[in-house]
Amino acid sequence: MRSAIIVDSTSSLPDELKNHPDVYEVTLKITFKDGEVMDDTTNEMSLKHFYHKMVSVDELPTSSQPEPADYYRIMDQLVAKGYDEVYGVFMSSKLSGTFQTARMVMQEYQDRINVHLIDTKAVSIIIAHEVKELIRLIESGYKAEQIIPAMNQMIQDSEIYVFIEDLNNLVKGGRAKAASAFIGSVLKIYPILRFEDDGTVDVFEKIRTEGKIKKSWLHIYEEARNQFGDRLHLGFAHGDAYDKAIEFRDFFLENYPNEDIIIRYLTPVLGVHGGKGALGMGILVDADLD
Repeated sequence: MRSAIIVDSTSSLPDELKNHPDVYEVTLKITFKDGEVMDDTTNEMSLKHFYHKMVSVDELPTSSQPEPADYYRIMDQLVAKGYDEVYGVFMSSKLSGTFQTARMVMQEYQDRINVHLIDTKAVSIIIAHEVKELIRLIESGYKAEQIIPAMNQMIQDSEIYVFIEDLNNLVKGGRAKAASAFIGSVLKIYPILRFEDDGTVDVFEKIRTEGKIKKSWLHIYEEARNQFGDRLHLGFAHGDAYDKAIEFRDFFLENYPNEDIIIRYLTPVLGVHGGKGALGMGILVDADLD
């Protein structure tokens, strides 16, 4: 059976996944007040331009999901190439209409190709890890009726925590008051956001210093390691804050020197809300099928 995967651009796929012959990507976009339109991207030069510009704008750019035509184009290609099934792996349906649009279009092809839709209830490196695992399961010969429950359990087990450094972005986006941002910046109080089980985002805790964030995240990681053992992996996604990501990575390596920790950029669509300096930690759990 020949299987394809469609994923959205917020996943920050590394090149080895993006260039996989059975992986297809739909691209979100952002539009600045001055009219500039940017594709959601993992291109480092474009990302640096985006984050540099974000510092100076007084109004956040708007984001837009892929057009239905993007899905029709890919689905037509898959049918023409003789694929038997397609998995759609998309960002949280609570944060974007991307999943709903994909479902609307892809289900029109059910009489020509088997369609399996996965709401990751997450973004960024979590999605990338799920795509990597999905490829592994497909290539290992597992069938959809085994893969879908395993993926859904993996989604429940995985976690994302996000540290917002620049609170002004939350003000521009209407998610915080200016006074709160000022006080938070002066006192160095940072909100830590967490993706909940239903795919929404909420404040997990407020922490005074980066040192305490490291200790808090290490505790979260250690609890997950006790539960999942070798199925657990760790990753960081940043808003043009590579040095900070390295600092956090090195802190974890001091305690767990054998951990293979990935570091990726937050794409522009995610950076609109997190802003320059944001850092996310992904608790990445493998599927339990072996």
